[in-house]
Amino acid sequence: MIALIVRVVIMSGSHQSKPVVDTQKVLVSAADLPQGLLLRDEDLAWKAVPVADVPLGAIVSGAPDAPELKGALLRHAAASGTVLVAEDVILPSAPGFLAATLKPEMRAVSVAVDDVSGNAGLIQPGDYVDLLLTQQMDRRTDLPDLAVSSETVVEHVRVLAVGSEIKRPKTGDAPDAVGNRARTVTLEVTPRTGEVVSVAARLGNLSLALRSFATASRDPAVSMPASSAQPAPVWAGDISRAVRDLPRSRAVQVAAAAPAPVALRPVAIYRGSEKADATASVAAGGDSASPPLPSIPASR
Repeated sequence: MIALIVRVVIMSGSHQSKPVVDTQKVLVSAADLPQGLLLRDEDLAWKAVPVADVPLGAIVSGAPDAPELKGALLRHAAASGTVLVAEDVILPSAPGFLAATLKPEMRAVSVAVDDVSGNAGLIQPGDYVDLLLTQQMDRRTDLPDLAVSSETVVEHVRVLAVGSEIKRPKTGDAPDAVGNRARTVTLEVTPRTGEVVSVAARLGNLSLALRSFATASRDPAVSMPASSAQPAPVWAGDISRAVRDLPRSRAVQVAAAAPAPVALRPVAIYRGSEKADATASVAAGGDSASPPLPSIPASR
């Protein structure tokens, strides 16, 4: 019995001797992040850090005055697990934020979109997209299989703003809360690509195709290489069998509706006691050696 009491006292003493470490959850980078990145949920994580090691200006979980870093611009590269402070980013509400997001020698150009061509609000600032041009060619060709065309005119450009929003919506917001109100999307392009976008907007309807987040580089300093061979446009006849068959069916209808050739009536020509059939001569183009037909005397 005495041995049991001694054991309990020793165990309770050992538990009390363990130091209590006070920690705080601070915001850190979830991966290696490049300079100039527009931050999103996947780039940020919470990490428990001893209070003594929390740097000044760190974003502490639950702090009432903690800034929202999602959608902010990263001023410099950050390794995975780096504690982020307010001075590491440029907030979307800061003056000149949009100009600060542009790489050197790049331009911001806006294109008109609707709910459908803008992916119904699913495209957000920081995403990468391709720009598709769809044209109605009815006034330029009489061939039904060439009546509509679609082609990719710009590849792998970064979305800077959707409408007037230059930051991603907060977690829990409806995905189309911003996109359904947006009528323009602002893209980061080279000066030459800006000219391409301007002409394409005049030629037809522009649509945005969202690129994969998993495979596309999100480093703004890395430009995607231009495609060596431009893919051929997609035409209406490439998609629809009905459109491809339309010219042949119309040809059959036109041939069926064409009037039948008029049969030539036989004409007999009498020269004295000789009789000749003029039908074959007329059908063959006539005989230049044959004398002209006699005129019919007027009745008296």
